[in-house]
Amino acid sequence: MNFNEVLDTVTNNEIYELTTNLVNIPSYTGLINQELAVARYIKDYFETENIEVFFQDPLPNRPNVIAIIRGCGRGKSLMLSGHLDTVPPYNMTEDPFSGKIEGGKLYGRGSCDMKGALACMMTAMAALRRSGTRLAGDLIFAGVINEEQQSEGTEYIVRNGPGANAAIVGEPTGMDIAAGHRGLEWIDITVIGKTTHGGTPTEGVNAISKAAELIYKIETELIPKFKERRHPLIGEPLLNFGVIKGGDQPSSVAGFCRISIDRRWPPLETFSGIMEELEEIIAELRSEDPNFRAEVKRYFEGSDMMLHKPLEIDLNHPLVETLQKALRITGQKEPQIVSFPAWTDASLLSNYAGIPSVVCGPGFLKHAHTENEHVHLSQLEEGYRAYTLAALDFCGMEENID
Repeated sequence: MNFNEVLDTVTNNEIYELTTNLVNIPSYTGLINQELAVARYIKDYFETENIEVFFQDPLPNRPNVIAIIRGCGRGKSLMLSGHLDTVPPYNMTEDPFSGKIEGGKLYGRGSCDMKGALACMMTAMAALRRSGTRLAGDLIFAGVINEEQQSEGTEYIVRNGPGANAAIVGEPTGMDIAAGHRGLEWIDITVIGKTTHGGTPTEGVNAISKAAELIYKIETELIPKFKERRHPLIGEPLLNFGVIKGGDQPSSVAGFCRISIDRRWPPLETFSGIMEELEEIIAELRSEDPNFRAEVKRYFEGSDMMLHKPLEIDLNHPLVETLQKALRITGQKEPQIVSFPAWTDASLLSNYAGIPSVVCGPGFLKHAHTENEHVHLSQLEEGYRAYTLAALDFCGMEENID
């Protein structure tokens, strides 16, 4: 079967309409049963297309949607994965749930991150079913919950399946192939002082002042070392002081100061090493000043949430080659191999489920979460074609098996 015969079973307008319909359904953080309505819509879509589909239940009334086109068992399986949730609409300048199309762009919360990619994946599945293509390996759609928070949806798949030989996670890369990204964890450092009246400051220990010493030491002694740990694709480690809170009132010496750090690391580092490094800095400050006391811990310490490790895939992996071929056929541009700036669920699939994964999807990250979030229609078209062609190549067609 000619691949154009498969692609022609879905029109561009169908892709746009499906994206708009998904954007029309709010699924942002803080809603009761947050993803339930959009999950039901997606399930109905697959049932209408006569594609096997079912719910998983990572959280009550917040289901993953799993759809499968089963192959004959003689090829490799591919997972197309995307999250159903979005961030809140905040101060959007347009109706956040309109999904309106104007000037070659489709607007609304989630249009870029990442309901556009979901629509491309869903229509890729539909095209293969409508065309009667018989795949050699399974093609799996995984619409998962709560990626914007704690990724319980993908963690459920890690623990319970389905598995696959490889996965494409459709975060917005501008249809470049992101073959890796940094790991990400939040870390809390609590500096402990001694509270006293502001009129007798020498009787206390000011935790805010001590925290300033800690920040200075991290900035001048730790961060300069990051350049030595630069990964050729993913880059060097990053550290950001995101939140600082301390003291009770201006007239009291601060008895505590808590610093929350965003720490991102390439595969050349480990999270245990990162924590040890911070502990060493605290120990050095303690040796210089007996009044310095601080505790460091993972922000989500006490939870069973998986570590947000880095993502990396061999650049010669068949999935990378498959996507390169698919993107060349679409004719939009020469595919680029890049590192994704943010963390994604691809890390969980790769590191914990043993599913080699890449990130590749329509839209640009700079447009995600913004006041006028949007995705270009041309990117939706390219996403649909690339996912469909990648499935044909990676899973293989039954008729082409010897």
